[in-house]
Amino acid sequence: MKTDVCHLSVPGEIKEEEGIYMAKKRYRLKWRTKLLLASALLLYFFFLFTQQAIEMQRQQNKIEELNQAISQVQLENEVLTRQIEHTQSDAYIENAARDKLGWIKEGETIFIEKNN
Repeated sequence: MKTDVCHLSVPGEIKEEEGIYMAKKRYRLKWRTKLLLASALLLYFFFLFTQQAIEMQRQQNKIEELNQAISQVQLENEVLTRQIEHTQSDAYIENAARDKLGWIKEGETIFIEKNN
């Protein structure tokens, strides 16, 4: 008795073993399963997109807050710079010496008021 044995490795092919032809079953997903998988995938991507949009909005708000803080600090810096320039002027130094320390220039006379 002669037996023909033939094996192929491509899906869906026909195998012949000992004279019996057997069709290899191919696994196919049902359309409901495909729809469910596609829906799950879309839902996952929608969730990721929403999370990223929320995070981007959070980061944008943080950037705006930091820019406002930078502007505030720059204004304070300008005010302090003007104060430093003013306190280093000769007129301010002379005024401070007269008022706080009681100094006078050469040739000036001090008048002291007597309290009764």
